[in-house]
Amino acid sequence: MSATTCTWPGRIPGDPVHDRIIAYLTIDIQKSPAWTTELIAKIKAVRSGRLSSWERPGNAYCLYIYPQHVVIKDDYAEEVETIRIPIVTFAAAVNAWHDMIHNRVNDN
Repeated sequence: MSATTCTWPGRIPGDPVHDRIIAYLTIDIQKSPAWTTELIAKIKAVRSGRLSSWERPGNAYCLYIYPQHVVIKDDYAEEVETIRIPIVTFAAAVNAWHDMIHNRVNDN
């Protein structure tokens, strides 16, 4: 799975924010159904108020989930630019990634 195969409603290829989401999913979440399931659950918990926020360190990025947005920080960039990603955009991407993983697992 890659940036060329993952899409969601509103996905804009070449958009830096959308490319950051794809990079995060590809490198840190990978093809793990368990990780996508956990991520979906945490997004729902934060959006509903059951959690005030949540963070997940990964291989190359650190994810911060807040009720209205997420931040994906590049752990290896010299200059760290904070980009707020609307949580609805991120949730749509995670759900698309989750669906791709499950379709791929079921195809094998």
